[in-house]
Amino acid sequence: MTALIVRSEPGAGDFVRRLAREGVPAVACPVTTMHPLDTAFSVPETAQGVAFTSVNAVRFYAGRGARTDLPAYTVGAATAAAAKAAGFTVVHCADSDVRGLGSLIAGRCRPSKGELVYPTGRDVAGGLGRSLESVGFAVLQTILYEAQGAAKLPQPAANALHTRTAKAVALFSVRNGLEFARLILAAGREDAVSELSVCCISESVAAAFGNERRLPAARRTVVAASPDADAMAAALGALRLA
Repeated sequence: MTALIVRSEPGAGDFVRRLAREGVPAVACPVTTMHPLDTAFSVPETAQGVAFTSVNAVRFYAGRGARTDLPAYTVGAATAAAAKAAGFTVVHCADSDVRGLGSLIAGRCRPSKGELVYPTGRDVAGGLGRSLESVGFAVLQTILYEAQGAAKLPQPAANALHTRTAKAVALFSVRNGLEFARLILAAGREDAVSELSVCCISESVAAAFGNERRLPAARRTVVAASPDADAMAAALGALRLA
């Protein structure tokens, strides 16, 4: 079973290499690329922490040379590792989803202690900011980057679909799932979907991909036990053994 890893780089390639170490053959299938935005951005002296919901957010925050002397609050282990690599010495990891990150921040911070800085991409929903603002926090959410869709399927992924060696696809976000569907349709490879097991990082990703009525139903759809790379790897490993 070869799995197509549908996420932006460098995450796609990193995950392919991880799967190779675990005996799961995979092909990177980046259908979006991340681009910085020329957004006015600064971290005030009164800020009490920085919230990160993705590795990309850490990458583009660090690319601005922004402060790392504040505590970082991260959604999962990969984001926590990226924050540490970027220079944050105090990193609190929710090891959960965005809701869990909100609970972590609300438990460790106080509205009176200053603003929470929240760097994001253009397509990121405002759920974390709204939930924190609803309990009194001042959230400085700034869009630092955006995802742009690819013009066509990457050739290695297209080849794997054409030769029917691709038996699974891993979808890491709603946006990537929708872009993958768009490119499948553009390439006229709808027939391949019915032979794929689709592994989704969340129920929302599964729903978004499944609601693309122009595609046939996938052979099966599974949702990772938790919204992180470890659970996605475990789900793909289970599919390989099924």
